Amino acid sequence: MEFNQVLGRQRTFQYFLPWRPVERDKVQVVLEAGRLASRAVNTAFSKAIVANRDSLSAEERDRLKTPFSATLFDTAPVCIFWYFDMDSRRVAVQERKWPTVASGALVEIGALGPPHGWSHRYVQNVVLPEVLMPGLDAGPQRGGNADAGLAMAQGLLAAYDEGLAACLAPFDEVGAREVLHAPDTWEPVMAMFLGYPADSWQAAGQEPRIPFEAMCFEGNAANPFVRDVAVEHSMRAAGLIQRSAPLPWRQQEVRAVSRMLGLTQDE
Repeated sequence: MEFNQVLGRQRTFQYFLPWRPVERDKVQVVLEAGRLASRAVNTAFSKAIVANRDSLSAEERDRLKTPFSATLFDTAPVCIFWYFDMDSRRVAVQERKWPTVASGALVEIGALGPPHGWSHRYVQNVVLPEVLMPGLDAGPQRGGNADAGLAMAQGLLAAYDEGLAACLAPFDEVGAREVLHAPDTWEPVMAMFLGYPADSWQAAGQEPRIPFEAMCFEGNAANPFVRDVAVEHSMRAAGLIQRSAPLPWRQQEVRAVSRMLGLTQDE
């Protein structure tokens, strides 16, 4: 699938075919995409645990649910639990067993080099003592991490490219520790639900967003980045911008899918 179409296909898919399994190789592609995402100092801040719905008991699924994700746990064939490893910086600095900035590997392979001021001496005398080591004594700190979010987002796009429907929703942290044995140093980011859609690929349509000029600025926060209509038209032709919600048939589709899946349809 073309990249613009992958971006444009993004929806908050809520309805999955629970009886159609997701191929293991497609799950691996999602995980590989997350593994290759950009990360600061090449440290593996993100962690992922894959769980198949049919491998979890109803009681275990209940312990993982939140009000936002209850139905998803019962219908999506696969769930990937994404975490931010709060202990990853300490491991990178003290153990140095992975190819991180702290280990000197990125200087060694030439990813970081003299034109930007990088050398083994710079890593040892500046980066380690002034950037990476301060605060380690305080132990793991909550607060999330942009790099873990990047891994999850890249995995999400890979899922769409593999022809899967996907959505993100929170999960119960305590329940996940009990069911999945997630370490205390792993902070939850989101659960990614994967499967084949029970509704159409259009779903509800491309979800509405705030106006472009209300989000994007140029030079300073008082100066909106003016949208070029010609560029907008080219993005529509490429599939990045698609038909916006609401779609006229959506409510009938939701009722039909709900009946098919045996879900309660609140009026």
